[in-house]
Amino acid sequence: MATDFWIVDTFSSDSFQGIPSAIFFVNNFDNEKLLQDVAMEINTPETIFIKELENGDFESMCFTPKVKGLYFGNGLFAAAKAINEKMGKKEFNIISGIRIFSTSLCDSGEVKIRFSTVVLDKVTMPVNLDSALNDEIIVSIAESKDDLIVEIRSPKRLVNLAPNMDILSGMRYNSFIITADTHYETDVAYDFCVKVFAPKLGVFSDIITPISNAKLAAYWSRRMEKVNLVGSRASLCNGGLANIKHEKEFTYVSGNCVISTRGTMLAF
Repeated sequence: MATDFWIVDTFSSDSFQGIPSAIFFVNNFDNEKLLQDVAMEINTPETIFIKELENGDFESMCFTPKVKGLYFGNGLFAAAKAINEKMGKKEFNIISGIRIFSTSLCDSGEVKIRFSTVVLDKVTMPVNLDSALNDEIIVSIAESKDDLIVEIRSPKRLVNLAPNMDILSGMRYNSFIITADTHYETDVAYDFCVKVFAPKLGVFSDIITPISNAKLAAYWSRRMEKVNLVGSRASLCNGGLANIKHEKEFTYVSGNCVISTRGTMLAF
């Protein structure tokens, strides 16, 4: 059976300059092994499968190339862009498991998604973390469930940081959110930069993700005493800006998305 799909570059206004996610519209999620195989074949950081509900909202199931689960949130942004393109809808909910994400398309063209505001936990320094980060100066760390936030001193060095994936894979965290304060060393129009690595989930390249930005909002809003923040991917290319509003109950993350590819998978 042939099934159409979209690849959407999130946090970018230009094709091939953001984080790619694949979107499939399906009638059911019965064959999860097939869905995982499709995600492995597509090999984007997230592949999201969308089913329209009778009330006009959407249920989703998300996979990395390796495992099932919503870990990054780029698939939500990509799905919102594809839903708008396919159906013209601008406001709806996307349901993932027990979580409901309020989603809207702004007049500016940005996708905006509401996340529950997180509370960060203190954590002791993991063994070999400094070695994994090539002995970069670590300013502070924090924990959010299975994600570790690591602030290093230099935003310029973060751009070129290539962690030791073998060491990171041996730690218990699903993803490592590595960030730096861009008010130090640089003169840019955003507040922090970030790289996310998730070797346990099959994602070895650095990405910027909505969920990491929602967690960084809790981290940086306290440090900078700001409600509105702008984050950027720490990369020489494929950069992207995220606009963030951090409130007590909810955190709003918005960014541009562009559809770069439409295709048909024949073996679905």
